[in-house]
Order: sequence, then structure tokens, then C-alpha cells
Amino acid sequence: MPKTTANHQQSWNSLKPDSLYAVEQLRDQLAAPAESLQDIVDAYLIAKRSLAESMQALLRESLPEKCATFHDLREQLANALFARYGGRVPGRYLKVPYGTRVHEELFTILLEHQGRPVPAMMLRIISADSVHTERRMRELRELGLNINAGKAQGVDVYTLESLEIDISLLSAIPKNLINQDKSLQTPEKGALISYLN
Repeated sequence: MPKTTANHQQSWNSLKPDSLYAVEQLRDQLAAPAESLQDIVDAYLIAKRSLAESMQALLRESLPEKCATFHDLREQLANALFARYGGRVPGRYLKVPYGTRVHEELFTILLEHQGRPVPAMMLRIISADSVHTERRMRELRELGLNINAGKAQGVDVYTLESLEIDISLLSAIPKNLINQDKSLQTPEKGALISYLN
């Protein structure tokens, strides 16, 4: 896989000195003979934020600029949606959602470890938040991707089991888009959803 452009390398290199300084400040606070709770907490919060930004840049540096497998799977889904529902449901409801860069990055990490569990903590580095990570994983599974959530040695993990798309979940994509369309009245939504059965 081709690596990303120099932007993430540049980000990592520019963030690294600040992170080192923040960690040193925290170490100094922890080693101080007369500890101040507030100073330790302040130093910790600064170090935590700085390290989170640095680690995100470092991890992104290792990822390809584009994951062809991710885009191929999305194209397969789009083709399956049109084959099954084209002509019965308007095209605007047959678009494959969840194609943001964050979705792609998370999928790429899972793909690089396909068949092996990836700690959720590692994935959270990309999304910078546990709630966002869980939501993005759920969204990828809604696309029919075979991603299992579980625990390994007491740690939350996600595993991309295979690249087979579960086509039985296909109707959920247009159904969600129809339900989210605020311009439609309830009877119209019901009529469109009936075409999905």
C-alpha cells in the first residue's frame, strides 16, 4: 500500500517536541518533593492532549492515502443496491453512506490486521474519542462488513473477519436514508420502505 503524503510526517515531526516537553513537565511535577495536586493534574491534561495529537499524526503517517479495498467494497455495495432496488426506489436513497476519511482510516487499520483483533484503544487514536470509534465501527458493520466486536485479555477489540459483504443487511441502507429524509411525510416513507421487502 502506498504511504500518505508528507503532511502527516510533517505533523508528527512538528508535534513531537511539544509532546516530549509536556511529558517532561509531567515527570517533573510527579518527581517534585512538595507535590501540588493542581499542578500535577494540569501537567497531566496538557501531556494527555499533546500525546493524543502526536499519536494520531504518527498513526496516520503509517496509513495509505487511499485504501483501494475500502473503495472497492463500497462500489460493490453501490452496484448491489442499484441491482436490487434501482427503478423502485429513487437513486438518492441508494447511496452508500459512511465514506468519510475516518471510516476509511479505521477500516484500513482493521484490514492491515485482518483476522486478528485490534484493540479499540488503538482505533480511538484515529477518532480521538471512544464514543466516535464505537459509532464508526457500528456504521461499518451496517454496511455489511464482517467486523466483530469483543474482548481479548480484558480489552475491547474489533476484528475484520473477512471481506465478504453480508448482502442480507442491504435493505437497511436505503431504509435509514428514507427515514432520515425530513422532506417526506410518514405515508410516503412507508410506501418507499415497502419496496425494500
